[in-house]
Amino acid sequence: MKLKNILFLAAGFLAMASCSDDITTPVLNLKQAAKLHAVNPATITFTKANSAEAFPQISWEKANYGRGAVVDYTVTITNNENKKSVVAGETQDNKLAFTNEAMNTLLAKVGAYPGHTYDFTVSLKSSAFKTMTNDAQNTVNFKATPYDPNTVNINWKYAYVAVGYPEWDYTKAYLLGDPDGDGTYKGWVQFDEECSFAVVDGKDVTKVLAKDHKVDAGHKGFVEVTLAPDGKVTIGDPCTWGMIGEATSGGWTKDTKMEYDKDTRMWTAITPLTDKEFKFRANAEWKINYGSDKTNPDVLAQDGNNLKVAKTHAYIVKLNLTNAGKYTYTMGETNIELSSTELSVPGSYQGWNPTAKDAYRLESKSRDFQYTGIYYYPANTEFKLYDDGKWLGSVGEVKWNDTKTKAEFALGDGVNIKLTEGGWYRITANTKKMLASIAKTGWEIIGSATPGSWDKGQLMTYNPKTKKWSITIKMKDGEYKFRWDASWEKNFGGALTGLTQGGPNIKIGAGTYLIELDPEAKTATVTEQ
Repeated sequence: MKLKNILFLAAGFLAMASCSDDITTPVLNLKQAAKLHAVNPATITFTKANSAEAFPQISWEKANYGRGAVVDYTVTITNNENKKSVVAGETQDNKLAFTNEAMNTLLAKVGAYPGHTYDFTVSLKSSAFKTMTNDAQNTVNFKATPYDPNTVNINWKYAYVAVGYPEWDYTKAYLLGDPDGDGTYKGWVQFDEECSFAVVDGKDVTKVLAKDHKVDAGHKGFVEVTLAPDGKVTIGDPCTWGMIGEATSGGWTKDTKMEYDKDTRMWTAITPLTDKEFKFRANAEWKINYGSDKTNPDVLAQDGNNLKVAKTHAYIVKLNLTNAGKYTYTMGETNIELSSTELSVPGSYQGWNPTAKDAYRLESKSRDFQYTGIYYYPANTEFKLYDDGKWLGSVGEVKWNDTKTKAEFALGDGVNIKLTEGGWYRITANTKKMLASIAKTGWEIIGSATPGSWDKGQLMTYNPKTKKWSITIKMKDGEYKFRWDASWEKNFGGALTGLTQGGPNIKIGAGTYLIELDPEAKTATVTEQ
């Protein structure tokens, strides 16, 4: 009797184990592929008025891979005119939702330009546990006419500066305009790299007004581009902007520097102004200067009237030179206490002259008493900081870390700061807290192939004679990139013979390598050791 009970219990346990396996280990077998629902309505024209509204939902009947299967879905949109595709999204749900604004932006990635109607195909893939992938039973289509939100308030003739034409992105293109109606288009453009461009009509991007124009190394930066009625294109010299006048701290003799923001495309200065007058000018010269237009005071014009400040106060001044040829500015009061825009770093490397042009400068772009600057210092350099007549040195010990790559110290009426090792250093100073720091910096390599993976870069060694950077390093099979000052703001990738800003990751096999970078030539060499 006991033997029967034991056998019965054993059989029960085996049955329970079998059931448990059935539940936790699904058998992958596509019983039914996903099926897309029609996009309804299937035709839409995007406008500013409907930009916040919901785009017709993209939805589907889920695929059936069997009980317990975890299924991921990938939606792709293809422009049927040029066959370009973009992944619209990934989800485990049975739908994707977009606003019209989001879809309008997405369609720009597949070469859909404003004012033209395109046919698009929506396709769907399902994937179970990322091992079995299948297409949906069908695809669906819709028509859409994109618009450019940056041009909705422009009621004069305008044109796009199409960098890389015919493969160009209107969402990143700068605008030229003819607000005066005299047939001449003009506007300011930021060129970060050498490139080619065309000028295409803003109302009809199939109409090319000029093409095959080159931007060389001498014309990189913020430049004015002009398209004459006869089709001739002129590219001006690179410019930086400032404010000058009795209302500014420098009077009519010294410009108050403005900073350019590539995201807002505005030049900005945070500065105290008196109830006097000022103007904007380029490169601290009068060749290009803007004041108020004599017939339309709300618009800036070359050699225009002086601009008046209503009352003495600190202001945030913004200069907009990228609105399709119509230049404007705004002034808003601010109550923050303002520091100077820069400290000089006089030292033994340049003869201790704080006002000389060869004295390094630490900048405070926000004028918040926090300054920073990156420069090369020879071995055994001694220096101090200098702020408007006041010398600042180290008060107490300069505390270096064990690797002699970082140091902190208190600022005040102190002694010279000494750098025993030559190299590139980032110096920061806070003249509110009277604290400063030094950090060795420069070009580094970073990536899955490096010891620090994508979390920590490996600093390269600088050769001041060749102006090249090098490192001997043991790499894993993987990828890497070059970046400056541990920041992705400036990074190189792509082909070693022609590195590009923001370029793709560089693949490398496992081994020990000597890697040399020439940042000026944008080239690198990799030699296995």
